Amino acid sequence: MRLFVKKHSLLLYFLFAFAWWWGGIALNETRLFHFWSLMIGALAPTISALTIIGISEGEPALRELVGRLGRWRVNWRWYGIALGLPVAEGLIAAGVALWLGVFNAARINLDMLRATLPGFWTVFLFAGIEELGWRGYALPRLMTRYNAVIASLLLGTIHAVWHWPLVLLPHSYLSDVPVVPYTVSIAAEAIVLTLIFRNTDGSVLLAALFHGMINLSFPLFDGIEPRWMPWFKCSVDVAAGVAVVFAAGTKLTWSGRPRIEAEAA
Repeated sequence: MRLFVKKHSLLLYFLFAFAWWWGGIALNETRLFHFWSLMIGALAPTISALTIIGISEGEPALRELVGRLGRWRVNWRWYGIALGLPVAEGLIAAGVALWLGVFNAARINLDMLRATLPGFWTVFLFAGIEELGWRGYALPRLMTRYNAVIASLLLGTIHAVWHWPLVLLPHSYLSDVPVVPYTVSIAAEAIVLTLIFRNTDGSVLLAALFHGMINLSFPLFDGIEPRWMPWFKCSVDVAAGVAVVFAAGTKLTWSGRPRIEAEAA
């Protein structure tokens, strides 16, 4: 069994993550498991990574993976990028929308924003849970087969499809968002996430900070007319991804050499 899991570890990781999360969404439709199944389902990327790596590689690899959550000693500029870039993108999108006449600050629900502030830390918690799997486990293994840009786009697309039930099912969290700009946004954001991950010695913490700030910056887009908002979000994400590729190359590293190497699957 161990040899089989090791040989097909990446495929099994994705299958396990999808089955766990989509199963949680299905259980959410029942009264008994409503709400809680989504909370448990959100653990899918981490549980899948820990399970697969535990079976195929053992305790040392498990310790190394979890240890990436604590890699905080990195150049300060990466904190600036992780925390500041999503806010900058939101401000740029809002500014362009205002210039085009499709922005109205009154659309931003300040009461809801104030009500959720005490629990904002949970955004980073769940971002870390996702990133330990997507970036910590899957990305280095995809980079054994593809360059950093292609690996990022593949992983971002898979990540977006993983979320599709929240987009495609009626009355879901993201059911008012068109699937095409949503998918393109996640794929483009994956390029920036890879840049951060590779240049911080594989820090899942920094990837989680960027992921969390993406979610926290959404109120900046709320003022944009709903029919245009997903396309503005998609546009700024694609612009950021293209700029990163031009600046850092296909290896997505500014140091001239990768700070985190690809790993054998």
